[in-house]
Amino acid sequence: MELWQSLVISSAMPLVLIVSGLFTRIGLPKKVNWFVGYRTSMACKNQETWVFAHRHAGKLWIICGFVWLILSIGVAILIDNEAYLWLGVVAIAQLVTVILSLIPTEIALRKEFDKNGKRRP
Repeated sequence: MELWQSLVISSAMPLVLIVSGLFTRIGLPKKVNWFVGYRTSMACKNQETWVFAHRHAGKLWIICGFVWLILSIGVAILIDNEAYLWLGVVAIAQLVTVILSLIPTEIALRKEFDKNGKRRP
């Protein structure tokens, strides 16, 4: 595998994270829906929880995206041409990061809002 191929493969997920984070930070999607966006039961309680969840998750996704972009480029440059295993490990770790980013966002939602979606005093 050529270096440019390794760079493209290993950088795809971080770039998607960064772009998704930027879109959610600017407020897209605008309204609560079950089709696009950060969709958990707590985030979809009302418009206020929806906006809060997207801003929080968006910030995490941007940070994680940049960290993974740097790490992924480093791995792609450092591995030899036949080290497909490392690209797989990086891809799985990136996916796990995306899934784990749900945890701090859900914790923040529960600290800020009660179970009915009302902001805590």
